[in-house]
Amino acid sequence: MDDLDAARRAAVRVLGEAAAADRLSMDQLETRLQLVRHAPNLATLDAILADLAVDETPPAMVPAPRSSGTPAPIEPAESLRIATILSSSKRAGSWTVPLRLELKVILGELTIDLRDAVFCSDYLDVEVDALLGSLTILVPVGTQVENEAEERMSSTTHSTRSSRNASPIGLLIRITGRVRWSSLEIKEKPRKGEEPSAWRRLLGG
Repeated sequence: MDDLDAARRAAVRVLGEAAAADRLSMDQLETRLQLVRHAPNLATLDAILADLAVDETPPAMVPAPRSSGTPAPIEPAESLRIATILSSSKRAGSWTVPLRLELKVILGELTIDLRDAVFCSDYLDVEVDALLGSLTILVPVGTQVENEAEERMSSTTHSTRSSRNASPIGLLIRITGRVRWSSLEIKEKPRKGEEPSAWRRLLGG
């Protein structure tokens, strides 16, 4: 790999991190990725990234507030933002789901497993923003899913094989946002410990 190829890879990472920090819109990211791909030299790459220089001065240290001795009440967050850039990550297990999830995937893979999560409402709004990535969302069997995400040169699948004859559980998940040059998989699967045995699977149960 020559110096220009290495610099292109580094530039892609800088652009991805800037998009994750909302310093670039997805449209701006697409445009700059094209510019990076066709950049003829290092000077051109520097010009493409010139306005994204980060101030590396460490923030001033602020003393932590003193504890009153009384634990603060735990309340569900209004929203939670999960971003995966040039990497692979997964959120699973028992965790409290906010009222709104914002998922961003750029040149990476992200899996969100909601099967054992704690829901504070019977409705969850999920906004996705995927570019050249892969996003998988696992939901409990019986969940109603409405996928209204805008797709461009992408593939979306909704697997309900594990939810045959399942009764609705009263949970609605609405997916919106944009999926571009990416894949979105929605899978209904039993919660851990509720999977049918091998014999039941063979018998179609």
